Amino acid sequence: MTLVRQRLASVWLLLGLVAWSTFAFAAPRDKAAQKKIEEAIYTDFLNTDFDGAEGLLLGTIRACEDQCSPQVLAKAWMYVGIIRGSGRSDIAGATEAFTTAVGIDSNVALDNEIATEPVKAAFAKVKGSGGTPPPAATATTPPPSSAESSEFTCAPAPTEIETRRPFPLQCEAEDKIAKVELHYKAFNTGWHTVQMHLQEGSFRATIPCSATQNTGSLLYYAEGFDASGQSAAEYGSEDAPKTADVVSETTAAPPSYPDEQPPARCSLSEAGAAASTSGGACGGFESPCGENDCCEDGLTCNSGICEREGGKKKSGPYPKNWVGLHFAFDVASVSSSGACSQDARANDHFACFNGNQTFTDPVATVAAGKINGGFAFATMRVMASYERLFGALGLEARLGFAFNGGKTPTGGTPFLPFHGEVRAKWWLRGTSGFMGPGFRPWIHVGGGIARVDAKVNVDVVDCAPAGANLGNCISAQTATIARQYAGGAAPLRLQATKELGEEFATVGGGVMYAVAENHGAVLNLNLMLPFPAFGFVFEPSIGYEYAF
Repeated sequence: MTLVRQRLASVWLLLGLVAWSTFAFAAPRDKAAQKKIEEAIYTDFLNTDFDGAEGLLLGTIRACEDQCSPQVLAKAWMYVGIIRGSGRSDIAGATEAFTTAVGIDSNVALDNEIATEPVKAAFAKVKGSGGTPPPAATATTPPPSSAESSEFTCAPAPTEIETRRPFPLQCEAEDKIAKVELHYKAFNTGWHTVQMHLQEGSFRATIPCSATQNTGSLLYYAEGFDASGQSAAEYGSEDAPKTADVVSETTAAPPSYPDEQPPARCSLSEAGAAASTSGGACGGFESPCGENDCCEDGLTCNSGICEREGGKKKSGPYPKNWVGLHFAFDVASVSSSGACSQDARANDHFACFNGNQTFTDPVATVAAGKINGGFAFATMRVMASYERLFGALGLEARLGFAFNGGKTPTGGTPFLPFHGEVRAKWWLRGTSGFMGPGFRPWIHVGGGIARVDAKVNVDVVDCAPAGANLGNCISAQTATIARQYAGGAAPLRLQATKELGEEFATVGGGVMYAVAENHGAVLNLNLMLPFPAFGFVFEPSIGYEYAF
């Protein structure tokens, strides 16, 4: 019996190790796939780039193969259905995608936040039928495009490529194919095209290491043309490209032509030099325009970026997390008929000082520190900012230190040196404005915690020396008569401080001049409305921001 128990224990231990190994290694690409799904929905789909969104999802499904969990694959197919149904009103296409999703994972849930009512109904119908996969598609492989032919295949098809690795690609085509073009797009760049050369019956070309010098997704597809120049076959497409992840380290074998050794990895200097010359004199699609604003044939230069002529520029990856450092100064609107009167000091948030001493003496009504309407320089601020972009909408927080506040009056509240602010920003050029250098304007609304102290020098007649004539001094009709009651002293020069805040609402706008895609100088203008001590405050600021 003891021997039997030992063997049973060994069996259970082995089964446990197998189960743990399956759980740990069955879906090594889930995290990367999830990021691609989020990018397709929250960047492309929400910006109405339905072709780009579906192409990215289908490319992710192809790249996953058997390395993603059924839950992630089903989720990707579910979103393909939403793009087709909610985006293009293609309910038949949505139903096909939902059928595939439910066939992979019967527990897949619909994202009701972005699904239209007809799409919800189609998904419910598929759920009720159990999601029998259509005969033309498998659970993990999307159906080929109409132009993609079984006689037009290319190899290798890596899922991961080490940075600075050239990517040789060989395509086999039927006799009617006379020319083949290889199109590729590195992360955060535009499309580039190279001609594939016929060698011993196969078409060959290499995606250079300039396209793999940075980590991210590498998109590519090959297009075959017949002798008349008409497109006759595709391996992938611009809307549904093949995908490989460029990573810093990988255990995958370097790509190579079949039965040949892989080319050597490029050095940093070689990759940089290739990147600087790969675009040629004129820019490719979605890349910066070349000299004299020139772009490749069929493209036009728009705001420094090459786009299709007469077409809408597609949105793509762009920096979404921004940090910055800013300097601001406040200019407050200040006016009063008597800033140092007892009423203004008690009820209108004024404090007056004679040197460093709080001034509390009674003053003549006709000479109580009149401030004509105007603007006065006030407090200053140094602030750090963080902004997260969601399409053209940005949510920003600013925290900082305020200084140059007023003195603390006797029995009063000290100046608050803290600045905290949140704001919602709308970038007027949309997501296309974040790709490449140039001006990027925005408008914003927000609020926060801060105090603004505006300081103005004023003249008063101090009635304290008037003694028994105090009442006559205060109520005198002219400053000269008031001074006579006060012993003939000259008017007293005081500093009046208007305390505004300590909460505020704000509206405003600004502009960034992006030196490069991921950093630039910022000019901002706030109209601050402090309360409960109300006033109008203009707060211009300058700063610099970086993306990561």
